[in-house]
Amino acid sequence: MKQLVLFALPALVGLTLVGCGQSTSSLQSSATASPPPTGSDQAQVATVLGQNPDYVNEDLYQDPQLQSYDPSTGFAAIRPLRFWRNITNVQTTFDFDFSAPDSSGRPTMAVVTIHRHLTGTFNILAGAADSTDTTRSLVHKPLDDHWTRKIALVRRREPSDAIGGRWRLVGTSGVDVRTEGGVTRVQSLRIQAAALDTTVTDPLELHRLRRLLFLPAGTEVTLTATTGSASDVVLFFGHEMRRRFTNNGNGTFTFHFMTGRFLGLRHFGVDALSHGTLFDDTQPYDSNTWILPFVVVPEQATIASL
Repeated sequence: MKQLVLFALPALVGLTLVGCGQSTSSLQSSATASPPPTGSDQAQVATVLGQNPDYVNEDLYQDPQLQSYDPSTGFAAIRPLRFWRNITNVQTTFDFDFSAPDSSGRPTMAVVTIHRHLTGTFNILAGAADSTDTTRSLVHKPLDDHWTRKIALVRRREPSDAIGGRWRLVGTSGVDVRTEGGVTRVQSLRIQAAALDTTVTDPLELHRLRRLLFLPAGTEVTLTATTGSASDVVLFFGHEMRRRFTNNGNGTFTFHFMTGRFLGLRHFGVDALSHGTLFDDTQPYDSNTWILPFVVVPEQATIASL
């Protein structure tokens, strides 16, 4: 059963945007139809989401941190010197899919799809195409992005539980952000770290929390993004970090980063921009961003993939 809810549950109102893989770890909900969930089911699911904001949100995409860009670009109408997003409006909806009823008819599984419609501007501090010209201009392009994430929950009954079981968060996907009407796409992302070598092709695939990407502190991670267009610009988003991938000239892009020393759940993002987004003031903004979760564990821990 599916329900589209626009801030209908009080516990969900407080969820704001702050802020791979192997099929054996994927979560699949039952196709068995379920009767409408009880009010208690809806309230419990809302409460669980509200209690786990780190798995529901991410703190990267709306960060207005400036990104610099100063390469030799070849032909371009403008030279981007700095650029940033200014998101001025966020509309959030929650799509609830309850399934797998028990003998009493109550659902035991739920997948919540979180949709955010982000609008604002993509801003570029631009110089003239001729590098000897010191003229500067500020370009504002309309931004219209759709942010999506999935969360999986199950209802389990414990021996001491007399109320039919409680809902618990058991899985999450990454985040996929796409420009309305855009064509730029991240096609895949290869993640390599020591013995780990895995490729993500769908950021919205659900994975169990215990099967996320676990990486020891201080580990170097190599990312290889494929967009299929050598003219794209691909950026890395990390905590207080904005960097550019190296363009390999064949539609693939490479970047290296360290996991850091702070333990716990983290996210990193890969943002693909069309060439015209940055280098042509007449072309529209066009972006696709994948934001993926990973868990930093003590250095002596063994690398495990999601």
